[in-house]
Formats: sequence, structure tokens, C-alpha cells
Amino acid sequence: MISGKEVVLQRKLKIDPIEGSYNSYAVNEKEKRDWSGNIYLACVVAILAIAFFT
Repeated sequence: MISGKEVVLQRKLKIDPIEGSYNSYAVNEKEKRDWSGNIYLACVVAILAIAFFT
């Protein structure tokens, strides 16, 4: 906390029981898809297609 501001991060966890064990669980983080790269790529392709066909 360099800036002195507290940032609350909420993580989405996926808890799965481990088969063959007693009261043991695997804790994994749910991953969100990052669409920003795909949107950026689509915009670049669209600009190139417009430039090519005009």
C-alpha cells in the first residue's frame, strides 16, 4: 500500500472436494475472460479490411 489507499479485491473461488480424501478440498480461482485483446484485434482487422477494399 504505497499510496495509502486501501483497495478491496474480491476473488471468486471455486472449491471442489478431493475424491478419496476426508474433508480435503481443492481451492481454485475462477478465471474471467479478458476480451480486451480480442476486441482490439477485431478493430485492427476491420480497419485493415476497410483500407484494403477502398
